Amino acid sequence: MKKITLFLLLFLFAVTYSLQAQKQFAGEIQFKTKIEGTDDPNLLSSIESMTSKTSILGNKSKTVMNFGGMQEITNIWDGDKETSIFVIEIMGMGKYYKKTSTEERKEEMKFFDFSYSYEDDFKEICGYKCQKVIATKINLEDDAITETFFYITKELGGSKIYGEEYPGLEGFPLLTMTPLPQYCDECKMAMEAIKITPKKIKDIDFLLPDDAKNIDESPELKEMLGY
Repeated sequence: MKKITLFLLLFLFAVTYSLQAQKQFAGEIQFKTKIEGTDDPNLLSSIESMTSKTSILGNKSKTVMNFGGMQEITNIWDGDKETSIFVIEIMGMGKYYKKTSTEERKEEMKFFDFSYSYEDDFKEICGYKCQKVIATKINLEDDAITETFFYITKELGGSKIYGEEYPGLEGFPLLTMTPLPQYCDECKMAMEAIKITPKKIKDIDFLLPDDAKNIDESPELKEMLGY
């Protein structure tokens, strides 16, 4: 009888684990970006012309930002492998990419320290309950501190889905508030989800575009981006 009970427990555990694994989100998120704390028309117009869309499949994400048709930036992140692909397309220059391997990523992260404060502050965004998180990033080389505010949901992913920029953050941000001290003391850029569409996403969507060239082939662009 005990053997049968143990078997049933193991079976229920396996079923529960399988169902949890199948709950990984797949779909598309559209974001709206705005600037707060300034009335600078040039800054406002540059941000208002930007569109942003993120595709998610489990722990993989692909974010495409278009700047008024003149420039497009795509970032592909694999949270399981901890690898990323950065693709930039500029009118008149073409499309270029840079890959970051798992080892390179770990080496980069050695120079930063991250901490997160999960606040007792919640808001609903696109039907998802989101919790406020204050993220503190410290550059260990010059002690520079960057503080970013998120409203995150755990319904779209765990600590791996947003691990490229903020490793260990538990969830995916549907609202990000980033200070812009280079423009003014009160300036903040807010990127908020305005539409979330669960849909079938394919693995092929996260591959390197065939028409992209290695950024090493363009020293001019490489220097401009600081690589």
